[in-house]
Amino acid sequence: MVKNLVISTIYQQIINLLTGVSIALILGLTACEKKQSANPSVIPVDTSHQQVSDNTVRVGVLTIDSVDSVKQRYQPLLNYLSGVINRPFSLVPVTQESQFIEVAQGNLHFTTNNPLAAVQIRRLYDTEFLLTHSRPQVGTKFGGLIIVRSDSNIYKLKDLPGKKAACVAFQTAAAGCTFQIYHLLQNGIDPFLDFSSFVENKSQDKIVQDVVNGNIDVGFIRTGQLEKMLNQGLLENLEQLRILESAKDKFFYTHTTELYPEWPIAAVKGTDPQLVAVVTDALLNIPANHPALAAAKIEKFLPAEDYGSLDKLIETLRLKSWDVK
Repeated sequence: MVKNLVISTIYQQIINLLTGVSIALILGLTACEKKQSANPSVIPVDTSHQQVSDNTVRVGVLTIDSVDSVKQRYQPLLNYLSGVINRPFSLVPVTQESQFIEVAQGNLHFTTNNPLAAVQIRRLYDTEFLLTHSRPQVGTKFGGLIIVRSDSNIYKLKDLPGKKAACVAFQTAAAGCTFQIYHLLQNGIDPFLDFSSFVENKSQDKIVQDVVNGNIDVGFIRTGQLEKMLNQGLLENLEQLRILESAKDKFFYTHTTELYPEWPIAAVKGTDPQLVAVVTDALLNIPANHPALAAAKIEKFLPAEDYGSLDKLIETLRLKSWDVK
């Protein structure tokens, strides 16, 4: 009987101990949840999204060719900012689609991307344009090309109806698509109705190669793309291709469309104004011979250009954000 009583007492002590631990765990988890939900360092971007709250500055960079290419070009620049500002900077490669999601969810502090998408994001999420890339030989402008094979029977824009064409993205690619669509519409050609085939291809390299190989008749690419591929050994020579109805100006690169302002750097709504100020100052004052500029193929950064011509294009073509003021 005594033995049974001892066993019963020990059993009850174990039950009490386990119950105490369970209660402590529940209370601890509840307190943790309350602490997280009350964290004052989580800055709302708008009424439905929250910004990252750690000390790392997250910079979204649009991927043009590949993630590796983006990192090779822009990581040295973020390393420079980390050293000057004494705060970690993280490169976040984004796509034509994910760049909108990352900003909407407040996952970024800064972005740099093609000006069409950048203006669309500004219209939708009230980002602030800080700087514009100024590139060697061309400054703060760029444009689009409409290319065909050099042996093609396409010589003028009027020869394009009935042909097969490709561009990067109908809604968000600037000189890789919409500059040319806008230009063609101004010349009485609707690529969506008049081409026999008009498809998206995320790689400008692939678009050029498809034209060279005869897989498509027409390609839309940005200024400097052909020269880049030539330098990388992806194109044998520039004589393989012809640029349709090149503009009559003194711009460094031959182009078909009008010129637009280059890629901007923007601050996402809710980013600490002091951080915005020091990043802007650091980029404006980066030494001219700094290797990070060479890696990014940038000559320098200048105060943000006027991007009103992109607003007009967006509204005319009724692209993403066209009805947002």
